[in-house]
Amino acid sequence: MALTARQSSPHPAGADTDHGYTQELHRGVGSFSSFAAGFSFVSILTTVFQLFALGFGLGGAAFFWTWPAVFVGQLLVALNFAQLSARWPISGAIFHWSSRLAGTVFGWMTGWTMIVGQVITVAVAAIAVQAVLPAIWDGFQIVGGPGADPSIASPTGAANAIVLGLIMLVATTTVNILSVRLMARITSFGVLVEILGAIVLIVILFLLPQRDASVLFTTTGRVGTDPYLFAWLASSLMAAYVLVGFDSASELAEETHNPRRTTPRTILRALTFSGLGGALLIVGAILAAPSLTDGQLSASRRTRVSRSP
Repeated sequence: MALTARQSSPHPAGADTDHGYTQELHRGVGSFSSFAAGFSFVSILTTVFQLFALGFGLGGAAFFWTWPAVFVGQLLVALNFAQLSARWPISGAIFHWSSRLAGTVFGWMTGWTMIVGQVITVAVAAIAVQAVLPAIWDGFQIVGGPGADPSIASPTGAANAIVLGLIMLVATTTVNILSVRLMARITSFGVLVEILGAIVLIVILFLLPQRDASVLFTTTGRVGTDPYLFAWLASSLMAAYVLVGFDSASELAEETHNPRRTTPRTILRALTFSGLGGALLIVGAILAAPSLTDGQLSASRRTRVSRSP
């Protein structure tokens, strides 16, 4: 919450008698910035391809159908979050909602669960940065230099993930400390670039099909011989990993214009756009891949690197 401190003596009209200054709430986050908060957390261009190999390797081409299944389940969650954010549009979102609905003890437990989840998310973000940036430019491979193995499973890749993750944390924390409005602007710009990039990539993939959509009803490309139902269910972990964080807009509710109306809509939009965009990326990748059976789509990056000359 952004507050302006105005020292007063002793208790002027409108002053907070507990703190000695007038509290003012500055709502500087607009509708698109609120949407960007949720969409950027999902970040389909990064997360879809980060775990694509896991889903495809377990379920083959038909693993795509775990995506709409998980999306429907998450949509039910999003509808609940939208309702709660309209009722209590305050920072702390899930923590405060739980406290008001089930009592302070349950809210305390929920708050700690969220903290643990955020710690894990930070670690995953570091891995995601390592999986993407060195592939774009080898100069991002700081540990060991451009010629070092950038795969997460390698010593140089794992160490570099820590370095890049720390740099990212320092940068994002600094921006958040400086200004919520600055953070919202940077996030909005990044999301706009990601949306445009996703559209371009989807168009390119669908313009270069190697097979028709009927392959989505087959297990082509699957690795392993375990009972397919269990393997298919396990492949849904990919979608479950991606389609989270859309409720981040609720964390900015106190900074958002007309939050009771804006925040519920942006939560649902963030999930809907992420779900649609992710589905098109998965389908496009499966249809445009040169081969579904050569092991490349289900191989880890370490395997691909080690096989290269």
